[in-house]
Amino acid sequence: MPPLTALLPWACALLLLLALPAALIVLQGKLLFGRTWVIRRTDPGPAAARRRSEAVWLARPGGVQLQGWLTVPVGDTPPRRLLLWFGGRNENVAWTPDLAGWLPDDCALLAFNYRSLGESGGWPSEAACVADAEAAAAWGLARLGLPPGALHLAGRSLGTGVAMQLAARLAAAGRPVASVALITPLKSLRAVLRRNLLLAPLTPWLRSPLDSVAAARALNCEVLVLLAEQDRQVPHAHSHTLVRALQRAGSAVTVHQLAGTNHRSLARTPAAMRQLGGWLLEESAAR
Repeated sequence: MPPLTALLPWACALLLLLALPAALIVLQGKLLFGRTWVIRRTDPGPAAARRRSEAVWLARPGGVQLQGWLTVPVGDTPPRRLLLWFGGRNENVAWTPDLAGWLPDDCALLAFNYRSLGESGGWPSEAACVADAEAAAAWGLARLGLPPGALHLAGRSLGTGVAMQLAARLAAAGRPVASVALITPLKSLRAVLRRNLLLAPLTPWLRSPLDSVAAARALNCEVLVLLAEQDRQVPHAHSHTLVRALQRAGSAVTVHQLAGTNHRSLARTPAAMRQLGGWLLEESAAR
C-alpha cells in the first residue's frame, strides 16, 4: 500500500473535482443572472423630449430592495398602458429610459434590476425573480392607476424566460397580459446550457430552468419576436420552437429578423426599438 503522503495529491484532486460542481450548483443563481459590468446607453429615440424618468425602488420580503426606473410620458394625458421590461444576463436596466423614447405616447416603461444586479439586493433565482416580476407589475399598475389588462411585457434573452413565466402565471390567475415582446428568446435555459460542454452535466440540478415552451401553453395574446441576424448564444431553432408552441396555444405571433445585428446588439439597435414601438402602436390601434 502506498504511503498516505503519496495519496494526498490524488485525494485533493478528487475533492476539487467534487467541489467544483457543488459550487456551481450552489452559486448557479448568480452565475445564470450574471453581474452588471457597465451601463450600455443607446439612442434615446425620437420621443425622448416627451418622456420623464425617475429612479424607483421596490421593497421585497426579507428586506430586499430592487432598483428600477419608471419612464412616463409628460403632459396632461396620463399613460394608458405599461410596458414592463426584463433585461438579459448582466444587463443593468438603467438604460431603459432611452428605450422609452421609441414607444408610443400612451405607454409608460418600467424596469427593475434583477436581484444582486446594479444596486438591487438579494440573491437571484427563477422563483425569486418571477415573484419579483409579479410584484413589479402590480406596483407599476397601481402607481399609474391602470387595470391589469393594460400590462405589456418585453424581455431580452434571459429576460424572455422571466417574461414568459410571468405571463403564464398571470394568465393562470385570470389576469392575462395584453402582449409580450420577446427579443432573442430562448425555449428554455436548460436547452441553452446543454450547448455548453462544461455546463451541460449540471442541467439535472438546474433550479432555474425558465422553460418558455411550457409557459407558452398558457398564453393567448399578441406576441412579437425579434431575432438577430447572427446569434451564437440562442440558436434560431430554439426561438422558432418557442414560436410554434405559442402559435399552437393560440397566440398571434409576429416574427422579424433584423439584418446586421447579433445577440448582444439587437435590443439596443434603433431598428429593433423602432420595430417594438411600431408594433405596440399597431397592437393598440387594433384593440
